[in-house]
Amino acid sequence: MKIGLQTFTTRALMKTDRGVDETFSFAAEQGLTCVELAVDYLKQPFTAATAKMIAAAAARHGIQVASCQIRYKTAAKDPSLTAEYMHILGAQIISNSVIDLTLLTKGKDGILRYCESLNALAQTLTEQSILLSHHNHHYEFLKYEGESVLNIMRGAFSGLFTLDTYWCQKGGGNVLTILDDFEGRIPILHLRDFQIKPLGLLQGGSDCEAGEGNLPFAAILKKAGQCGVRFGMIEQKTKTPKESVQTSAEHLLSLRTP
Repeated sequence: MKIGLQTFTTRALMKTDRGVDETFSFAAEQGLTCVELAVDYLKQPFTAATAKMIAAAAARHGIQVASCQIRYKTAAKDPSLTAEYMHILGAQIISNSVIDLTLLTKGKDGILRYCESLNALAQTLTEQSILLSHHNHHYEFLKYEGESVLNIMRGAFSGLFTLDTYWCQKGGGNVLTILDDFEGRIPILHLRDFQIKPLGLLQGGSDCEAGEGNLPFAAILKKAGQCGVRFGMIEQKTKTPKESVQTSAEHLLSLRTP
């Protein structure tokens, strides 16, 4: 499994072409070899020209653009443009950013309707050699009729899943169990830790650098390798992105086995 950067983490540094280039340079210096591009957080238009600029910057620093995180509405608005954007980047996987929260409130029926929409988009994208993956938050651990949203989607959505370790922990899921249950269907992990702070107990914890919280990343990386995960992307909501990425990268790269 390759360790890389989810650019939501560094979005504040990537507001210009130069910022994109410098971020990829920084990622390479940390030993990271790939990125998942948080498209909706770029201060750049969703165009082929933007994709060409990003692809050139990635190539200069030996960075693989492995995937893009894109909201459903952005990807579905013009699937042909979406596929062109992905092809220019050399990326094959789209991580759909977030579940439709309106349909989420409709119970199991709403989840099934959401999966129908995802399946239709997945079919369109598959015809253009692009794979659709659903990225979880803690919402997917809600239960309807005794079954979690994530498990409902497991049966109703034909595509892949991007598992976020922090949101899984926050929702009460078990990363290791989910990796087993979804073996072969999780190509990407978002790697961020979960931390309870003494003054933040009522807020239910926050994300933090890998190794600074309570998630067992040695076991997670080992299990991920056994279950077919291809990319582990460092992600965090942080005011000090470079320092946070450096800390997480050092920890995660130290845990990898040859």
